[in-house]
Amino acid sequence: MGESTKASATGLDSSIGTYTSPSWSGLPTDILLSILQCLELPQALVFALVCTSWRSAATVAGIPRSGTPWLMSWRDLLEERKDQVKGSSSVTCKFRHILDVDKVYDVTFPRNSFVCCCGASHGWLILVNEQCDLELYNPFTLAMISLPPVTDLEAVYNSEGNKEGYLYDKGGVYKTKDLAACFYQKAMLSCSPLKKDEYSVVIIHHDGSWLSLARAGERKWQVVSTLDVSSQGRYADCVYHNGSLYTVTIQGTVEKWDLDGLNGPAKEIIANKRHNAPILTRHLVSTPWGDLLQASAVLEIGCRTLAESVRFELCKVDSTCKIGSQATASAVLQHAMFIGLNHSACLSTNNFSGLKPGCIYSSVPWITERKYFLLRCHSWKGVKIYNLKRKTLKDAFPSSAHQYASYPPPSEVWIAPHI
Repeated sequence: MGESTKASATGLDSSIGTYTSPSWSGLPTDILLSILQCLELPQALVFALVCTSWRSAATVAGIPRSGTPWLMSWRDLLEERKDQVKGSSSVTCKFRHILDVDKVYDVTFPRNSFVCCCGASHGWLILVNEQCDLELYNPFTLAMISLPPVTDLEAVYNSEGNKEGYLYDKGGVYKTKDLAACFYQKAMLSCSPLKKDEYSVVIIHHDGSWLSLARAGERKWQVVSTLDVSSQGRYADCVYHNGSLYTVTIQGTVEKWDLDGLNGPAKEIIANKRHNAPILTRHLVSTPWGDLLQASAVLEIGCRTLAESVRFELCKVDSTCKIGSQATASAVLQHAMFIGLNHSACLSTNNFSGLKPGCIYSSVPWITERKYFLLRCHSWKGVKIYNLKRKTLKDAFPSSAHQYASYPPPSEVWIAPHI
């Protein structure tokens, strides 16, 4: 073959000059912006991580670069269900960013996979589907993993053999979708499901009185603990800290669990801090400096406004139930905490600009002591920011604070991208 027909190493033909292979990073900005217009927020955040030029285009399009948690809300879905509005094949949730409180992004989910959300952990959501079963869903990659079905309740089937409900609460029959909206109080992952054989899921359910576990690949939930509500209260929160599972009850009992004991799960009571004042919620927070903290929302009786009547108390989880050293107190005031249905997070305000130091960003979880809510605290709804130093409470998203029902179930969760 002659030289005139031989392709050169740098091009197709020397007669038409050199040819450079196309690069995705070299796409014109106007094309990148057109692509971004077709993406929903989670995919746009992934888009911005591809390369420098794509990140620049995302910045031009107004996509935030901050890695701080996003607030996801499905409150509109609750209103549709209350008004018996017939929905489409998809569910639309709202995403908001704490540093741009007035901007709202719509994100769609498959309707049959989303009755509500009961947790967010390691960048994944734990969703409750229409069959009252749980699914792990990553809104940034669209990956989905089905978890074991409900097996501790007797199912009710219709004449065609389809499951339509469960026997629950002293023999009452609940439709699967109705039970799905209230059966799970919180769910949490031990680690990312990308570690295929290592992760486990812990759930607080049965009105906060049960704690159950499922490991990767298992087909059935294992009941870890059940509480006598009349004497022990209900579980308020759970967290993984230094490789171990910790739980806290609304009465203040903190338990450390050995889930692989020879005789089944075994617990050790680490702390038992009680309050004379009513407690609305309790949360456990694993900190970057190695401490496990307990955050309690305390209701002060007799105050006129919510801002005056609710305060958060922090204590270190140990036998003293106090913050302890000055170093710990100082570290707390240099961090921001995110609590609610999510796996609690404690972020350095030096690394995440825009967050308020020494503040707790709280979305309302399930209120286990409902009598306090109904009688004394009608305004405990929406997302709040509590300043630990000033002892002040205010709305995190003022423009939407008035849109809540008087006694709403949880309808928001913090989720941070793990991409």
